Amino acid sequence: MSEGITAPFWHPAFSEGFILDWDGVLAETRLNFAPIRAKYFDGKFVPLFEAVETLPPPLGEQLRKDIYDVEMAGAESAVAVEGARELVEWLEGEDIPWCVVSRNCMDSITLAAERAGLPLPPVVRSRDEPPVKPAPEALWSAAEQIHVPSKNCVMVGDFVYDLVGARRAGMRAVLVQRPEAEWKHWADVSFDRLFQFVESLKNPKALVPWEYAFLASQKGLDTLLSGRRKGAVLSSGTPDVLPRLLEKAEEGMLFFQLDDQSAHLSPDQWKKLPGLSPAWLDQPLKTVAEYVLGTRFPFASLVEKQASPDGVEWEILSASAGGGRA
Repeated sequence: MSEGITAPFWHPAFSEGFILDWDGVLAETRLNFAPIRAKYFDGKFVPLFEAVETLPPPLGEQLRKDIYDVEMAGAESAVAVEGARELVEWLEGEDIPWCVVSRNCMDSITLAAERAGLPLPPVVRSRDEPPVKPAPEALWSAAEQIHVPSKNCVMVGDFVYDLVGARRAGMRAVLVQRPEAEWKHWADVSFDRLFQFVESLKNPKALVPWEYAFLASQKGLDTLLSGRRKGAVLSSGTPDVLPRLLEKAEEGMLFFQLDDQSAHLSPDQWKKLPGLSPAWLDQPLKTVAEYVLGTRFPFASLVEKQASPDGVEWEILSASAGGGRA
């Protein structure tokens, strides 16, 4: 995080790697798949590439060809999205690794880049190289290829698959070019136009991340600010230690300690957090807690007692519902 913008606030300008969608973010090809959905699915909105595998082989192959033809026709008349060149220039100027991850075929991406006069980065992942968004593996692989930890990457897209993919992959998500999108709530931040996003990168101001948006809207930014000075000491022996950890993190608390660093996840503790894989049973509780926090509240952290940040007011959470101050 940069000087002046510290957790729990953030800005994409300080991300270590950028993963960009192609069509609608860098190149505008104005693809229209409505006729295809009408032809094959009675106009219903379905993920087309995934739907190919659900159809009988002859029909599936015809659908695949129709999608390809639409993409190539759009690529033939592609133009750069306003702000696309400036975004690439900013990334290159800041020496930030970036790549493209698209659900389009590689032929159409290459053609669109030529027609729009846009450079392609060394790493371009198309649907020819599955899995595709919103599968998190598509973004994890891209992050690995640009040598940036996935948690330090930001996904920039213009469609819900980009945002859902980012959420599944544990990345920040930026929505651009969709001012009326009904799925803005999946994004950390949205910009009506790409060039506005570029302007924000050049003049970053603190933003509220996705996981704290509801808290900030209900209780205000002061609650988030106060979380910088609050911590909780959790009882490692209580069955609901993980739910209480998440409860306090949801309140904006950033720092946590376990009173017994040697504790392991018990069956009773595992049962209290539905959805947690049984593979975590009998693993070090500290490791489990770090995983649970990292997937939901990445700015929150477990700290050793001797490494506690200065000025933090610690709340002692005992096995009972009550608590105390330290």
